[in-house]
Amino acid sequence: MENNNTNIVNDIKSLVSNYMTEKESGDFINVLEEDIALQTSEELFPSELEREQVEYHLPRGTKYRLIIDRVITECERLLPEEKYYRLILDLSQLMLFAGENSFALEMVEYQLNKLNSKNNFPLIIAETNLMISRIYWAQAYWDDCNYYISGAMKIFESIGNKPGMSKCENMLGTLYGEKGEFDIAIQHLENALAYLNEEDDLLSHAMILTNLGIINAVQGDYEKAVWNCKSSIEIFEKLKDARRLSRVYHNTGMLYTRMEKYDAALDEFNKCITLSLENNYLSNCAVAYIGKAFIYSKLKNFPLADAYTNKAMEIAYKINDTLSIADIYKIKGMIQSDLENFQLSEELFENSLRLNKDMENKCNEAETSAEIGRLLKKSERPDEADKYLASADNYFKNILKEN
Repeated sequence: MENNNTNIVNDIKSLVSNYMTEKESGDFINVLEEDIALQTSEELFPSELEREQVEYHLPRGTKYRLIIDRVITECERLLPEEKYYRLILDLSQLMLFAGENSFALEMVEYQLNKLNSKNNFPLIIAETNLMISRIYWAQAYWDDCNYYISGAMKIFESIGNKPGMSKCENMLGTLYGEKGEFDIAIQHLENALAYLNEEDDLLSHAMILTNLGIINAVQGDYEKAVWNCKSSIEIFEKLKDARRLSRVYHNTGMLYTRMEKYDAALDEFNKCITLSLENNYLSNCAVAYIGKAFIYSKLKNFPLADAYTNKAMEIAYKINDTLSIADIYKIKGMIQSDLENFQLSEELFENSLRLNKDMENKCNEAETSAEIGRLLKKSERPDEADKYLASADNYFKNILKEN
């Protein structure tokens, strides 16, 4: 495996040299080799928990494929048609949590084509559209996500299904929240709540509260965000929903991180990771690893921060989570900035900035711009720094609530 990695790196170096002058490629490859040479220490783990988290081996998707293909084939023969379609939705959801996004998408796209050709089971058609939108959301394919939400919403509206309409509005809220357009996100989340009666669907209530909590945290309303998170945790515990409970633990960890309560944040991230590893929820692991990496970078434990970013990158690459990859580059840039490896830090920040722009994530783009600005100040390049800092400042002034 090491030889394969070396071969790939050598091929990349050779390819780059064909597109640059000798001096440009030489400078670039020096930076690249510096990045490749960064190795974490063997003795960096302060506890057995950290060691287990970082040394966790990702499951092989082929095992899922073999098992689930057999289940699908047998159940198509054994189950009534409607029950079979619902099974496919549940299997797709399971694969999404396990990080097998392409397999999840394959199942529901095939199902949607099959359902559309028959033009029956409208509720299941709507739910299948919504499931496809979730898979595209997980990969930050916003246009595709929006397209399938719209398809689901039209059907839910036509049959007067308010719980389904609420789920669509909630999805739109998370979509705009991920893009950093929080005013629009809140409007959709409030619409989602309006479609539900007080006693309706505890799960939907908890999911909406969770998403509102994320936005409240970003906007600095920590008291409301803590209430959102605690309320969601109580509901998910009552429902014994380990998947979503682990995600709320992550969100609570992010909230405490913003409040600079790092010990409390690490506790929440550890809860998320422990529950996620037990149940193989890879997408939850990726974001919690990033959260821990950020805290360790703030605590100047750079080897451990680097170990967690590397593991997060392994997971994010597997599940095609581009937003997480952008976050990882940002944290790696912060580590190198603190180590005064300014050129490498700038390269990493620029990677993060490019991906965030591509994914239209305005909040993360602003955070990365601020980091580049601080780096350029340290590098004694104040004129360049001011441009990035002003861009970030303008964004945050627009989203932060008045105290």
